[in-house]
Amino acid sequence: MLAAALTCLAVPAPQDPGPGIDRQLARARAALVRDVEYDLRFQLEARSREVRGSVWLRFSLPEDGYPSAPLVLDFAGTELADVRLNGRELVPRAVHDHVLLPGELLQRGRNNLLARFRSPVAATGTPLTVYRDPADGREYFYSLVVPADAHRLYPCFDQPDLRAGFRVELDLPVGWTAVANTRRVAERVEGSPGTVGTLWQFERTPPLPTYLMAFACGPFAVVDGGRLAAPGVDPDQPLRFFLRDSERRHLDRDRLVAMHGDGLRWLAQQFGVPYPFGKLDLVLLPGFPYGGMEHAGAIFYRETALLFDHPPTDAELVRRSTLVYHELSHQWFGNLVTMRWFDDLWLKEGFATFMGYRALEALEPERKAWLRFLQRVKPRAYEVDGTPGTTPVFQELQNLADAKSAYGAIVYNKAPAVLRALHERLGPRVFQDGLQRFLRAHAFGSADWRDLARALEAAARQDLSRWSERWLLASSMPQVRVEWRLDDQGLVADAAVTQRAIAGDGDWPLDLELLVVGADGGRRTLAVAGDGARLPVPALEGAPPPAAVLVNPRDVAYGQFVPDAASRAWLLRHVDAEAEPMVRAVATAALFEAVREAELDPAAFAEVALRLLARERDPETHAWLLDALGTCLQRYLEPERAAPWRDRATALLLAQLHDEAASGRELGTFRWLARASADAPVLDLCRAVAAGADLPAGLVPGKQDRFLAAAALLAAGEGRDAVDRLQRSLAREDVGKEAFLALAAEPGVEAKARYWKQYLQPDAPPEQWTQDSLAWFHWPGQEELTLPYLLPALTQVEWVKQHRRIFFMPAWLDAFVNGHSSAAALAIVDEFLAAAELSADVRQKLLQSRDGLWRAVRLRAAFPAAK
Repeated sequence: MLAAALTCLAVPAPQDPGPGIDRQLARARAALVRDVEYDLRFQLEARSREVRGSVWLRFSLPEDGYPSAPLVLDFAGTELADVRLNGRELVPRAVHDHVLLPGELLQRGRNNLLARFRSPVAATGTPLTVYRDPADGREYFYSLVVPADAHRLYPCFDQPDLRAGFRVELDLPVGWTAVANTRRVAERVEGSPGTVGTLWQFERTPPLPTYLMAFACGPFAVVDGGRLAAPGVDPDQPLRFFLRDSERRHLDRDRLVAMHGDGLRWLAQQFGVPYPFGKLDLVLLPGFPYGGMEHAGAIFYRETALLFDHPPTDAELVRRSTLVYHELSHQWFGNLVTMRWFDDLWLKEGFATFMGYRALEALEPERKAWLRFLQRVKPRAYEVDGTPGTTPVFQELQNLADAKSAYGAIVYNKAPAVLRALHERLGPRVFQDGLQRFLRAHAFGSADWRDLARALEAAARQDLSRWSERWLLASSMPQVRVEWRLDDQGLVADAAVTQRAIAGDGDWPLDLELLVVGADGGRRTLAVAGDGARLPVPALEGAPPPAAVLVNPRDVAYGQFVPDAASRAWLLRHVDAEAEPMVRAVATAALFEAVREAELDPAAFAEVALRLLARERDPETHAWLLDALGTCLQRYLEPERAAPWRDRATALLLAQLHDEAASGRELGTFRWLARASADAPVLDLCRAVAAGADLPAGLVPGKQDRFLAAAALLAAGEGRDAVDRLQRSLAREDVGKEAFLALAAEPGVEAKARYWKQYLQPDAPPEQWTQDSLAWFHWPGQEELTLPYLLPALTQVEWVKQHRRIFFMPAWLDAFVNGHSSAAALAIVDEFLAAAELSADVRQKLLQSRDGLWRAVRLRAAFPAAK
């Protein structure tokens, strides 16, 4: 019976496999294939447009039953040749992204496949990417195959639950350096027959999913960071930095070594498992499309995420720290234990973000981790989770061709937020015990959310099924309010916390705190817990009504917390007098939610934001307030209504720049002004920044800031002179990206048409350049120039999904949709949604982006300019 069942599992259906990796196909293979190993050899030459390689694939099939039908192998490269399966020559039949291995050539036990392959190499759109330094012409190559692009590089079983050992060899030109997941073996063979130069051989990896095998090569400089004294780290293998030699001067070696060492030690203690991969290398890549990628034993970082060409802002330092701790957390959550399928993506990304902020709290307490979590993580979750396009944390996924769409705010922002609430509910020791049980049980294997829930339930000795049902498996979030009714004597007759689903239906289990402010200014904190639409608050009954109630004052819970009318009025008067930074931030966020719900005039919020900005000394909170103020002035208010507050904001910020001592707020202030105002004093400031001279105290711009200043001058109609001067003055440096961004802000029909054409090129420029330039293309005040591109951008979205990496498609939609605030733009989006045949994931992403535009149109209608 078992043999017959396995034979039936060999292919998902009588017909050939379809495009991508379907879940049914993946389940069939996972039930059949065992003990996978790859020996991979890649050959690259200077100026390569393709990579040539060979694969020796070994895998086992059951001794008591093996397929008579074909076994599906995944490959979508350029060529597969000289294929031999178990010693017999084979011309495999290619079907979509696969090749079919004939059942009659398969055998019980161990199977062997040998083949040669070729795959393309380009600056973008390929799993092996090349960055060509515009300054010196040097080339740097790196692989990046997450979530399911490994089969576009080499033949494989490309699914996360078929882990394999990888032995990698790289045949490279003499003078290049290489790095991979494991240590290089002792020998380097130069000039061997059949090689182009130097053969780099690396040790076999422990079992890894295909998306984690990685290598990089090119004329990298290598900086020794010394030995890391952390559990599990090979004492004979130093931490190494691979980077461009031109960027060595920006490497803060000692600080980065300390961060990685401290992070590994703290995480190993938290998880109860030593670092699993022995050695650790850090590869700093120009043009890398993500902040980081957690490849086991060799973390790839975007160069500018760790290296600064200017004194970094507080926000940049927090971003760097949380990125490092996020990628280190992945060495356990994602690498040691991998989600079985990408519908559980949150198991690695949500945990890495949450543990990253816990590490920040423990290792850098001065960074105010949970205040930053409120300011940096939760807002994007709320923006998406309150839209018709939101999804559950656990996202059903039928095909890995759609896995890129699982990435976004729900897994990166909502998941860590609900994990923080669960951590508070269970307590640190119980939560830690549950994580350790989970990691020990599934080390070097795969798991899903049920496995984690069982581990946490065992540690907590309580049933978490209701929590999982609502916080993991249900979409949307609760909108939470406090309401009360007075009796004839003016006392509170009854009071309750209410919740409703913003999208969908149902209630969530809530554990809330209420900060109650009395009419006399006295304060008390109440706890409310329950699972229903209405949760009574008897502690308020029989007393005079409170002056204000602030829900979730420590920002532990997750949901949209909208203040009642009385509390809103009190907060508008008193929020700037609040001494506790977290409470002040929670109150400010609550007022902003009232704006988004059209219950508070954006102008009233702008007034409060100006008062707060006048006194705020924390640089990152200052920048967070500027972001909220900018949304109100640029999107929620008609330009004529926004003008007085914009003028006041400009005057205040210029005064802070010129009249106050260096405070750490200077770069954030300049960056906001450059995009928000074209007043003469601001343009004078931009000229000074572009020139790098006569700057206010504390304002030390980097290259991108100088090009931002030049872009502001360009957008103001002063031509390309400032950009051209910067390019000439920095001719010996790589400023290709900075110039590309700046010129995207050029006003004019021809300029926008030129960039639009470049955006649709499949293989250039680097994807990071294009993605980052979208905000510059939609420079404030250029809506009439960019509106003609809204419908074409929507029409191209399926192409974008297919040809760009995981974060690009939602960024594309957000930029083109939310580069506008007009009813005309909303009509274009709605007409497209009504008429277009879109894949479900693309429609959801578009509905998420549409929500911001819809709110802007709604608010402008609700609070119009005076006639």
